[in-house]
Amino acid sequence: MHRAHRVFTTRQRIIRVIIYFCLTLSLAVSVMGAPAPAASPSRPIPIVLPPFFKGVTVSCQTWGVEWQTPQMAQTLDELKRLGVNTIAIHPYAQIQNDGHILFRVIDNNRHVTVPLDWAQERQLSVMLVPHISYWGSKFSWRGDIKFDRQEEWDRFFADYQNWIVQMATIAEAHHVALFCVGLEFTHAQKFDAQWRGIISAVRDVYHGKLTYGANWNEYDQVKFWDALDYIGVLAYFPLTKKANPPIEDLITAWNRQCSILEHFSKEHGGKQFIFAELGYNKSDRAAAEPWAFKTGGDHAEEIQRRCLETALALTGKQRFLAGMFLWKWFPDLPNLEKEDYSLQTPQIKALIAKYWW
Repeated sequence: MHRAHRVFTTRQRIIRVIIYFCLTLSLAVSVMGAPAPAASPSRPIPIVLPPFFKGVTVSCQTWGVEWQTPQMAQTLDELKRLGVNTIAIHPYAQIQNDGHILFRVIDNNRHVTVPLDWAQERQLSVMLVPHISYWGSKFSWRGDIKFDRQEEWDRFFADYQNWIVQMATIAEAHHVALFCVGLEFTHAQKFDAQWRGIISAVRDVYHGKLTYGANWNEYDQVKFWDALDYIGVLAYFPLTKKANPPIEDLITAWNRQCSILEHFSKEHGGKQFIFAELGYNKSDRAAAEPWAFKTGGDHAEEIQRRCLETALALTGKQRFLAGMFLWKWFPDLPNLEKEDYSLQTPQIKALIAKYWW
């Protein structure tokens, strides 16, 4: 999602500063100096993919400690009761201004491995989506990451590959069905050879399916889809500029967009799309600007509901579409800060169950 215009609350700023310092201070590890990941098993365990990824991204307000709490286990149980068959989580590394990428191995990465194992116990598939955090850097979002000197790009890609391979090794060891090698890199995704090298290195250690998450208006600029198993897109497509649009207008807009995506899929040998993110804020502008962080306005809650319903109604109806991941859900921890794009209302839960159960 385009995050350039995000406005954080005071508490959210504090939380993200904590993330930054957790990642960069007190034995922060540059991936250039990190140990090489262990080799993958020579005979990987076969992974059964769902017919359609009915996915929800379970997010966090820290560096991910929430994912190993009892509330996370309860979240997985609730999502499964609603018909969700796949979850996504997004462990962080931190971009530096000079291109270095830093991360910490905290408690043997239990904040990642524990939820992966819990999901498997519940027969839920997982998409692992490693995220580059940019808080505390000069970059306003992942699409803003750009360097002036080749040495900085070289540093970025070397560190990124090292880190992403380590995440892929964890994914292999914990039977993750789908691994996203990156997302939203407006400038970095133009380096085709480097991404092909990253994808090849990931395939050396991971035997599940691979995708990349391109922004809704940039997926046709990515040149390495042939090296991946799915075409990933952050599906914040504008639907209509009409105020308080009726659901019929939203259906028409999605039909038009699906025709475009189906044509693109056919141009790429019938390769299916994954909506790596799909969500709508509680906003009167949700249909016009699904990527925007603005909330409120006339009929905001109803417009959000209509937008989600028309998207959920695509489930299993389009051959080009292999699944979608709704953005976003949080483990119900004490003092949880109110977030945008929240799905955790009785009305939205009922919608998810209506189409996915």
